[in-house]
Amino acid sequence: MNHCLIQAVINSAPQMRYTKENKTPIAEMTVNFKGLRDEDPFRELKVLGWGTIAQEMVGELKEGQNIVIEGRLRMNSVTRKDGTKEKQPELTASRIHNISPGVQITSEKKETNISHSNNSNSSEEKSGNTENSQWNTSPLVPEVDEIPF
Repeated sequence: MNHCLIQAVINSAPQMRYTKENKTPIAEMTVNFKGLRDEDPFRELKVLGWGTIAQEMVGELKEGQNIVIEGRLRMNSVTRKDGTKEKQPELTASRIHNISPGVQITSEKKETNISHSNNSNSSEEKSGNTENSQWNTSPLVPEVDEIPF
């Protein structure tokens, strides 16, 4: 299974576009995240959101915000102007969590408030209901794993 969790800063605000066939909304943005070591440079990553999560991304997220993204990672092969091919990573988001207090954006049609107090667990989590804490793969995300490693 391909499941990534990345903490990042939004580099460019989400931009909305739509598919030609059924007008499904797609939001696209870039984020920067830090490498594993202190001396590693920041890396840029393209993030996509489909359907409801795309609409919520455009409505809730702004440039400079600190977020945690859950989703599926894939590698795209892009041809440069000089004819050489380059691999570029792309993350299709299934959930996006604001690090500051706010709203969790999910591919489900539910919204959950997030709090940074010591009692940040919701009453559902305390009662043992883990339905909201499970990762929900979007039906628009391909099931094939295209990561070469």
